[in-house]
Amino acid sequence: MSSQLMLLACFVSACSFAQTPQFTIQDLGALPNLPACNATGLSQAGNVTGYCAAGEAAGGIISDPATHGFLYSNGALTDLNLPAQSTPLPMAVNDTPVVAGAFFGINLYDFTGTASPFIEQDGSFITPGGKMQSVLPFALNNAGQLAGSSISLGSESINLFLNSAAVLYTVSTGTTTVLPAPSGQGAAAFGISSNGTVAGASISGNGNTFNPLLWQNNAFQTLPILSGYQQSLATSVNDSGVAAGLAFDLDFNEIGDPGAVSHAVLFNTNGTVTDLGLLEGTTNSMALGINNSGTVVGVSATAPIDFTLQLAAYLYPALNIYRAFVYSNGKMYDLSSSLTNGSGWTLSYATAINNAGQIAGTGIVQGPNGGEQHGFLLTPVAAPPVSTITSVAGAGLSVPGVTSISDNGLFTIFGTVLASATTGLSSGTVVNNQLPSILGGTCVEQGATKLGLFFVSPTQINALAANLPASGTVPVSVITNCGTANEVATPVANVQVAAAAPEFLYFVLNANGQDPVAAVQSLTGAYVGPSRLVPGATFTPAHAGDFITAYGVGWGPTTSTDPIGTLASTIASLTDKYTLTLGGVPVKVSYAGLSPDSAGLYQINFTVPSGLAAGNQPLVLTVDGIASPSQAYLTVD
Repeated sequence: MSSQLMLLACFVSACSFAQTPQFTIQDLGALPNLPACNATGLSQAGNVTGYCAAGEAAGGIISDPATHGFLYSNGALTDLNLPAQSTPLPMAVNDTPVVAGAFFGINLYDFTGTASPFIEQDGSFITPGGKMQSVLPFALNNAGQLAGSSISLGSESINLFLNSAAVLYTVSTGTTTVLPAPSGQGAAAFGISSNGTVAGASISGNGNTFNPLLWQNNAFQTLPILSGYQQSLATSVNDSGVAAGLAFDLDFNEIGDPGAVSHAVLFNTNGTVTDLGLLEGTTNSMALGINNSGTVVGVSATAPIDFTLQLAAYLYPALNIYRAFVYSNGKMYDLSSSLTNGSGWTLSYATAINNAGQIAGTGIVQGPNGGEQHGFLLTPVAAPPVSTITSVAGAGLSVPGVTSISDNGLFTIFGTVLASATTGLSSGTVVNNQLPSILGGTCVEQGATKLGLFFVSPTQINALAANLPASGTVPVSVITNCGTANEVATPVANVQVAAAAPEFLYFVLNANGQDPVAAVQSLTGAYVGPSRLVPGATFTPAHAGDFITAYGVGWGPTTSTDPIGTLASTIASLTDKYTLTLGGVPVKVSYAGLSPDSAGLYQINFTVPSGLAAGNQPLVLTVDGIASPSQAYLTVD
């Protein structure tokens, strides 16, 4: 019967579950004699920049200022060989690749901070001057637009961006634009989209308050601050204008504020702000990157933030208080637990994400010499197709469809990834006259009951309903890898039930639902139907007085004592009241019930009445007041 089945658009309720993101990890390695590395920037094509340090367990500029900048491209890590190798901090890279950064330093003894920007491309090195002096570049797009902020650390406030200016620099022309800020305030730019939207913040004159901003066409827009927080900033923005960043409370008069708190946030285009939350067991978080799909990456930590804010992910070593995260499908995931090949890795910082979903950052990998701090590049693993039930129909596939199921009713499930392969019944799968409950590794559950199966494939299953109530709905789910530790269940489909759901089976299925009933001459077994109905087979119309057997499914309870799913050992009549008409004329029925030696198949034996006009006459079975589809027909002559 499986050859008769086709898709029927008859949807039932079902839920979908978000898939946990999965990634493969590429170790970026280290430069010679510089074993501890931090990855800071990522391009759309997967180029990564960052720096390496000599300290075995340091790898952060504040703790080990003797660093070398690197570029990872086409699978190779190379030293940028910058002219001065004291404290280079590469921060951004594009596909060309152009690398932008600064020679950077913080002296906490006299509260000074310095930045001298550089741009490197193919071994050429320039140091932009003018308005770019003291600017730390943060982000660079493929149009060569660079967003950055001047660094100014003073004794009156421990704020790296005290009196800062946000700048937009164009690499190809060397022009610098100072972005506007609210009156009396400074500004800092931290991110830029491919279409030139800049993300950042304004900073109060005393350096104690940040307010998040976006700039478009050199005009700023103030973003909302998450309720319950006093300050906020935007670290990155995508092409749709959705920005990511952090909301925080921090006393900039203290190097370490024990009461400081922060949460990663998403600034939506409708003027709202979303709290992205925390990884379990952490107390603070901050978002560092967002792509055009709205996926966010960043850091969740077990300690308060300090005066470096988001720069901690770029300046500090990979301490165990930091855990890299990805925020996807409305949930924050620990990236260390999302690796398919990440044995030995602990990921501390996720600093950037591109539109392909690749993520760059820094972590600790266990090697021959113990834990080594390296940059990484994650590449998303395509999520496996989701097993889902999309529709359920009576196995006759009538039009209009029969959408209810009943006791011993043969029905069809349609969906995605319902089985690993196509498998039908065979002599080895029917044991002790019982339909298999697992076929090709797939089973179907009606509540807690596994159903008998006729056929399974990735998109379609034929199953036999078990005992059912007379009304309401029942939960149905499909389970792949059934009976193993790796079994996966579809979301439940709540399927309507009825005392009977009668329909006939058909020799041919037509889109308009006008289908010839599967019927034979009871005595000879000859096919009944219009001549040449099916090429290669002989069909003849029925005549008045002919004794006919027609077949169907879903006709409801019978007098059988065999368990449902067992091949019928004998005839068993319908127990509910029924009638049959042909061409609107009541028909004399000699038997209506189970078809022997089968499961879930019904038959009705009747005599063709006289006086019918030649042609296709509707055949309608009504059981318990429920009629079969009226477009089914028997051809008479």
